[in-house]
Formats: sequence, structure tokens, C-alpha cells
Amino acid sequence: MEYGLLSLLPPLLAIVIAIITKQTVVALFLGVWFGATVMNEWNPVSGFTYTVNEIMVPSIADPWNASLILLVVFTGGFINVLRTTGAGQAFAEFATKKVDTRQKGQNFVWGSAFLFSYTEPVLILGTVTRPITDKLKISRVKLAYIVDSMGSPVASMSPISVYAPFITGLIATQLAALSLSDNPWTLFIQMIPFHLYGIFAIVGVLLVINMKIDIGPMYKAEQRAIQTGKLYGEHDKLMINETGQEEADEADIFSFLIPLALLFIGIFGVIFWTGDIATNGLTGAFLNADIIFAITTGFFLGSVGGMLYAKLRYKMPLEDLLNGYVDGIMQIMIVPVILVMAWSIGTVATEMGLGEVIAHYAGSYLPAFLVPVIIFILGGLIAFASGSSWGVFSIMIPIAIPMGIALDLELPLVIGAAISGGVFGDHCSPISDTSIMSSTGSAADHMEHIRTQLPYAVIIGLSASAGFLMTGLTQSSIAGIITTAAVLTGILLFVNKRTKNKNQAAAE
Repeated sequence: MEYGLLSLLPPLLAIVIAIITKQTVVALFLGVWFGATVMNEWNPVSGFTYTVNEIMVPSIADPWNASLILLVVFTGGFINVLRTTGAGQAFAEFATKKVDTRQKGQNFVWGSAFLFSYTEPVLILGTVTRPITDKLKISRVKLAYIVDSMGSPVASMSPISVYAPFITGLIATQLAALSLSDNPWTLFIQMIPFHLYGIFAIVGVLLVINMKIDIGPMYKAEQRAIQTGKLYGEHDKLMINETGQEEADEADIFSFLIPLALLFIGIFGVIFWTGDIATNGLTGAFLNADIIFAITTGFFLGSVGGMLYAKLRYKMPLEDLLNGYVDGIMQIMIVPVILVMAWSIGTVATEMGLGEVIAHYAGSYLPAFLVPVIIFILGGLIAFASGSSWGVFSIMIPIAIPMGIALDLELPLVIGAAISGGVFGDHCSPISDTSIMSSTGSAADHMEHIRTQLPYAVIIGLSASAGFLMTGLTQSSIAGIITTAAVLTGILLFVNKRTKNKNQAAAE
């Protein structure tokens, strides 16, 4: 059955309710239930049954989703082990001897993201760097912005990430269908200079940090952190509940280094094992490995190592350590619930044909030079409404490649536009699983994270749109990069100057 523009209503309903109420779980559930009701001939009882049995349960049962839920659960335990053993505080004390200013701290987080380019680093990056940013009075939403903006952009351009096999698989399918002999991995590498949103999301963070461009809600959050030391708002609902938690009074740097070393040993050990490094070589091992299982194993080993060291070194009671580990898991249980709801709203959008509807109404009779920017904008809209960049890749790459062939456009260009659109919409969407995990790793309020990140994402999205217009005209990645850089710099300088003038006027 075709639902037409009705397919837009479930995700839009969820987004509006989430913004108004800041109750993400309730908003997502109502959106899913509404969509299921429409699909069941407007019968709310059948819609509820369909929501639970045909949407939510399969979302949980999906192997990839289930493994991600387990990853989040093990992350909660690891985070609380670092806290209860005093490891996080010890690391912060040690690191801030060198990383001793807010600017250095933010640059440290930015640079650390590249250490995890083989993953989507949002959970690890936020967890590891949060003790430093807390000590340097960097607001939680600023950390979440840096983590989120360095997450999918870095991973979606890394040949040894969880993104790469998925994207190249979609490309290979289209090449086979069109009887083309291009190598999908070659196209993936050639796509990177055309991934304008991804490139400038990364560059944009660097500009924001070093030019001290805090705008809109982010300015208020940062000023609150600087002036009062409060890292989040009084009414913020943190993704990790820290109320009543206490850290160990004394801990040395090994309390942090041992869990961190075991985290990396677990990750790389499982990558080399599941990726069969002996047969596939180093690069092949990353491409074939079970990355999610590797990270989960790393978090588990790091937790065990941290607890054992605290037991042997500081004689901490094993019962207290295990209770702290379990408490960490319990404190984070809201995150799997939100993820299930986010996946469910994505399922509803897919079943109702959201992507096809948006693509259809955009029209297929377009001048060739407009196609890249249209692909980018459509991808952004679909990702915003569905909360899934991967869903956009699945929808837009099969559209973009045939359009590129028909209109004699460079395939890396149209692929880059599709990937950029997915990442852009994912950054803007309050129902995005990546943004949810960024809020979790940073222990921030999720809706505040979206609210403070949105102005930056929109600015970079507008700049990338100008860049895609130029690449459509020239089919040159260099022209697109120069155009995007010029527009982005101009907008940031203008907005920053206007914000400072407004704040000075308010102070007077």
C-alpha cells in the first residue's frame, strides 16, 4: 500500500513531541504507534499490537541492533568502574598538567577521535575524555557536539571502519546491476574529497574551538560552565545519572592506564581474530572483523582489569566494585530503550516508503548540475526524519548512481553527496542513534545536545550545499572544497561577530 505524504507524519510527530516535552522515549513511541495505526487501517488497537510484535521486538532481535545494545550496556559498567575506582579523576589530574586550558582540552578531544577511526568513536571518545573536559569546565553539550561531529564523519571516510563494508556493498550492488566494471573500493576512496559535509563537520569543530565561536544555546551553556562551574543545566536529564555517586579519594594513573590498555587489547585482539589477520592481512582484518563485538570485549576486559587493580592495589571490597559495575549498567538502561524506539521509528518510515516519497516529490527532471545538491538535501531530509544515516545510504545510493550514469556525472561525486546527506540529517535529528550515543558518552541531556549542536550542523549543511552546487557545475572536488570553506568561514565570522555584539549589548 502507498501512503504518500502520510509517511512523513510518524517521524515528524515524534520530533515535534520530543522538542516540546523533552521526553524522547514517549515521543518516539507515540510516533511509532501512530505510524503502525495508519498501516493498520487507522485501528489504534491493531496499531499497538503491530508496534510491539512486528516493529519493536524485531528491532531488538536484529543481530546488529542486539549487539549494539550489549555494547551500550558494557559501556555503562566501564564508565562507572572508572568513576568508582577514581581512575577517571586520576586521569584528569594527570592529563590536565599538560592539557591545562579549555581550548587545549577541546583540541585534545578533537584529535583523539582519529585514534578510533576504525569505529564510530562516539561512546569511547566521550567516556575517555569526559574526566578531562569536566575538570577544565567544558560543558557537557560542548563535549557531545565535538564527539558527535567527529563520530560518523570520521568513520564514514575511514576505509577500515564499520561504515566502509556497508557503503561499498551498496555501491557494488549498483555497479553489478548496471554492468559496470568500476571497483567499489576505488569509488569509496575517490568519494572522500566529495564528502563535503563530513570533511567540514570535522574542520568546523576545529574552527569553533580555536576561534572560540560559541553561538546560540551553546554560548549560554559554555558561559554557565565557565562562570559557575556547572557543566549542565539544572533541569537537564542526563543520559547517565550521576546523582549520589562518589569517586575514590585516592587513585594513581595506573588505575586508568590498565583499563585503557585492556580496552585496546580487547578491541584489536578481537579484530585480528574475527577478521582472520593471518589470511586477510592487516587491512583485510579490519574490513572483515566484528567491530561491535571487539569494542564490547574491550569494555568488558577494561572493566575487569580496573576492578582487579583497585582490589589488589587499594584493597577495595570486591562486593563494592561489583555493585558499582552493575550500578553503571542500570544507570544507562534508558539508552537501549531509546535506541529501540529510534530503530522502530526508522522501521515505520521504511515500511511506509518515506525515502521513496521524498525522492518522488523532488522530481526526476532536473538539470545535471543540480543533482548533487538535490541528492545531498534529500538525504539530509530523510535522515532527519528517520534518524538513520545508514537508511539514507540504502535509499539514496541506488538512486544516485543510476542518476549519475544517466546524466554523465562523476560517480564519486553523487556517492559523496548521498553519504554527506545522510551524515548531515543524522546530526540534526533528535531520533538519531548516533546522536543518542554521543549524548550518552558525554553524559549530557540528549535534547540539549541536539539544540546546541543544530546551529553548527545547519551552518555546515548550508556551506556544503554551496559546495555541491559548485561541484555540480565543475565536477571538481577542489572547487567544491574551496567553495564550502569560503562560505563556512564567512558564515561563522558573521554569526560570531553578531553573537558577540548581541551579548555585549545585553551586558550593558
